[in-house]
Amino acid sequence: MNMKNFTKWLEESTRRIGAHSAACIRMDNPILRQSIEENNVRVADWLKSGLHGEMDYLEPMFLEKSNPWKTFPFAKSVIVLTFTNHWGDPAATHPFPVPRKDALLGFISAYAKEADYHHNGHALLEKLKNLMDKKGMQSEAVVDTRAVYERVFASVGGLGVVGGNGLLRVPDGVNVRTFIGCLFVDAELPEVILEPKLPFECNTCHACVDQCSTGAIRVGEPIDARKCISYLTIEKRTLLRREEEEMIGDWLFGCDDCTTACPPSDSMDTRIPIDLEWLFKTPAAQLRKLMKGNAVAYAGVTQLRKNAAAILKNMKTPQADKLLLWVLENNGSDLVCRQAQSR
Repeated sequence: MNMKNFTKWLEESTRRIGAHSAACIRMDNPILRQSIEENNVRVADWLKSGLHGEMDYLEPMFLEKSNPWKTFPFAKSVIVLTFTNHWGDPAATHPFPVPRKDALLGFISAYAKEADYHHNGHALLEKLKNLMDKKGMQSEAVVDTRAVYERVFASVGGLGVVGGNGLLRVPDGVNVRTFIGCLFVDAELPEVILEPKLPFECNTCHACVDQCSTGAIRVGEPIDARKCISYLTIEKRTLLRREEEEMIGDWLFGCDDCTTACPPSDSMDTRIPIDLEWLFKTPAAQLRKLMKGNAVAYAGVTQLRKNAAAILKNMKTPQADKLLLWVLENNGSDLVCRQAQSR
């Protein structure tokens, strides 16, 4: 690594390890500090309003996110990576079996294909970390595993802009189908700040807002997680109310509505279809083994089956009712059974 050619080195390293793009920001960058301070105000108001729903863990995390200089006291620079993990790629693979032709279906978000993005992101950052280690630099890799405003760092680094759906929108056709990782380094590295060239501004589009069926996203307003299908299917671990069951529709895990709307021309369905009967009748231990290393493992078997019970109720067909009856007679989870019979 030649500090005089650091920009070229970072660009070549990013391409070599398989990431999409990278930037480098000094921790004393005044724009970074201002951006974090402004974001702190927004997040504090969001939490105070209760728009985070049952995600109580975000409140203690806020203290760490709000002051990265204290959270990472050794850091003088941060390298920010974006990577796709094959999100949206029709050829991307997943561990779930192909449903039967007449199966009752629920769907998993396309971002859950391939290995869990946390693992892939860390693997990419570890390659950079090893290079830093050889130069005697201390560093720490973070991919949504520590309290960090990843999108703020990425936007300050010029890797993209935060869209109306709260996701980082990057150039080159990837749009919001991207993940972010940060490598905090104890050296004063040269800054590499990019200028994202996007074909149109978010404030001229609002496709993600229009595509959101639950009203979780509104122009000029903070996202209401309590209405977000991804929140309802992944983060809300208590019983779904009837209106929330209707909101999730046929989603088992996550939601692709606001991501496939960016750009609006994207019409390819890359969701993962799941046979709901298979989900209920396959032993839980076998399901956990199958999901290991996949993003869906975060939700767990009980959460998926709870969501599946809500989906069956939404279907209102004899086939769905028959499977619901089987669930009530055979499933050992009190939460799943209560979801199946709630009104």
